[in-house]
Amino acid sequence: MPSLHKWQSSLGDWKRVILSGGLASIVYAGIVFAYSAQSPDIQITESFWSSFGLATLFAFGTIGIPILLWMRYDIRGPSILMALILLLWHVAIHLPIIGSEGGDAPAFALVLFWAPIYLIAYGLLAGGEYWLRGRNIPVLTSSA
Repeated sequence: MPSLHKWQSSLGDWKRVILSGGLASIVYAGIVFAYSAQSPDIQITESFWSSFGLATLFAFGTIGIPILLWMRYDIRGPSILMALILLLWHVAIHLPIIGSEGGDAPAFALVLFWAPIYLIAYGLLAGGEYWLRGRNIPVLTSSA
């Protein structure tokens, strides 16, 4: 059974981890809104604070949770998936084969608003990584 010493710790550790994930989410939501403000094709119809709060909540689901899992439990699978998601929606979308000519606004929307789907994938990856770490897999040695 894997050691669970990181699972039982002080409230201060949780505050630091949640603050790190929350700050990364706020920064990403701020980048989204800064880009949206300078683009003439994007309009925010609701109040700024309610839109920013919703974007930050979805960004926490997409960006904050993998950071939290890595910092708190040393589970890296969701962070790798997060990097692939960001790479796909912000870089690969501009390739002529995959992308569209609509700019980066759809990429921001897909990163943020598909957060519930990403959370399911993060949970499956984290559970699988935790399970694999707990197994006693014998190391094959060459007998020469």
